[in-house]
Amino acid sequence: MAVAEKLANARMRAIRALALAALVGLCVAPASAAEGFSLRSFFVGKSVSAGEIRTLALFGERFTAGFSGSVSGDELDLDERFRFADGERLQRWHLTERDGRLAGTVLTEDGEGRLQGPFPVSGTAGPGGATLRYRGIAPGGGRFQLEFRHEMTPRGDGTVENRVRASRFGLPLARATVTFAKSAEALETHLSDP
Repeated sequence: MAVAEKLANARMRAIRALALAALVGLCVAPASAAEGFSLRSFFVGKSVSAGEIRTLALFGERFTAGFSGSVSGDELDLDERFRFADGERLQRWHLTERDGRLAGTVLTEDGEGRLQGPFPVSGTAGPGGATLRYRGIAPGGGRFQLEFRHEMTPRGDGTVENRVRASRFGLPLARATVTFAKSAEALETHLSDP
């Protein structure tokens, strides 16, 4: 079975589970680790990531990041410090996760080292993963705003896959594949992933 087909099947199972929960009147709230993925539970404390950005399907750039997150009730405050070949960049997230919905803001450090924004963020979250959407700048970018879509899917080994798409006027300009982990050791097996 192809990877895309497996992902499609996993997404369909998640959609069916969410629909069933809605039918029986259950609230799609963040789940405990035993029940599935929770954005707040995963990012509280320290986390790490590694990934690759593909611009216009031609140019690739690898990067890593470190995260520091704190949770208060249904709110997550998260500092994401990217390490690119040309330096470090910060993204500062403030997200509220309630009843399967995400809302909040993101501040992004531009090429001059200034935080730009806040840019409004919206999305969904549940045991099967999370999706975030916002219009903002890329870390290290200028004032040129892009549409970003992050699709986070938990893996069985405790890591999370994040597929990011950046577009402008509906035209895809860049994609990134990122792995989030709670430790460098857990991330190690994914460092060769495309």
